[in-house]
Amino acid sequence: MTSFHRQSVAPRHRRGFTLLETILAISITAMVGLGIATMMAVLGSDASMQFDLRSVLVRSGTAQSRLSAYIAPARCILDADENQLVLWFDDTRQSDTVHASEIRWITYEPSTRSVRVEFISFPDAWSESATALADLEYGTSTDWGGVLQNFSGRDLVVDAPLIDEIETIEFLSDESPVIDARVVETRIAMATSSNPIHVTLTESIRMHHPPEP
Repeated sequence: MTSFHRQSVAPRHRRGFTLLETILAISITAMVGLGIATMMAVLGSDASMQFDLRSVLVRSGTAQSRLSAYIAPARCILDADENQLVLWFDDTRQSDTVHASEIRWITYEPSTRSVRVEFISFPDAWSESATALADLEYGTSTDWGGVLQNFSGRDLVVDAPLIDEIETIEFLSDESPVIDARVVETRIAMATSSNPIHVTLTESIRMHHPPEP
């Protein structure tokens, strides 16, 4: 008779992670987590940068068109400095001289980070003779900031927004004295979610007509 023999099998024991293996596993997990976090930060930063660039592109186009609406048809530049551009916009009184109502002040306000255009507007209730008397005539060497301040104190100045969300602005002309200039270069630092983006806009006066001396 054939006899069968049962082989004895040694019992198997489950082995857990050693301390070294545990530390290694934690390290690998941490490295993977750090890599994912870094990748997400880069993607987030890239998305933010693209948004800023699109925003600056749109705002630059708007700024160009709004500045052009005042610079291109102007007769001449009366003054240009870091924060303000003064234009003789038109000769409505047909005198070949500058009157208060014909001036446009394009001014940067650091407190609001915006650029506004200011001009003098007389009340509709005034008679033509009263308006003509108040609409003073000025020479080319006038303190244009003082003129604006004088009429502002009499509540005869109105303004309108041109450019928002900017850090700095500088108006430069292509000639000296500025009254002979035909080109205005506007350097703007556009505010973004991180660092400002610098843009340069250029506009020229179509028909240069300085006032009579």
